[in-house]
Amino acid sequence: MLLLAGTSEAGKSSAGEYLATLGARRVKIRTILVRLSSGRETHHEGVQTREDFEYGEFIARLLESGGGEGPLAIESFIDVALADRVKQAWPARCSIMFITAPLPVRVRRLAAATGISVAAAERVIRSKDERKRVNEQLCTWRVVTDYWIDNSADIVTFKTRVREAYESLQTTAEGTQP
Repeated sequence: MLLLAGTSEAGKSSAGEYLATLGARRVKIRTILVRLSSGRETHHEGVQTREDFEYGEFIARLLESGGGEGPLAIESFIDVALADRVKQAWPARCSIMFITAPLPVRVRRLAAATGISVAAAERVIRSKDERKRVNEQLCTWRVVTDYWIDNSADIVTFKTRVREAYESLQTTAEGTQP
């Protein structure tokens, strides 16, 4: 399984889409979080969930999604402790991929993709990064991440890095991972 995390607008969804073309079963973290909905209001990744859900509950829901062919690619983790706990608890090989790019690159790409001004794109990205506590968790992400991908180059380079991580996840000394 591959857990995708990263800075806002750095390419997590693009990585998830590409991994799906390589055979991964792409699951948005939102799908799992919706299953935890109920109780007192709190927001996690834009979804109202029960406050202080246990990591074990999340892992149980994830295991329910785990059946089927091909490895899972779960996007987009914003809670480093949850990602690390899933990695440790998963019964097969599991790695974390963190995708990032310099702020000016992310701003330029978002502005071009959506047609908003550069200033508006920067406000959007800074707001998302702040809400997701990206900058305060970067040091911890660096410790737990298996694949740190800088997405400041072209799409071919980005896809090559994602594919290499995916292929190394599937290959072990015993052969290919289920």
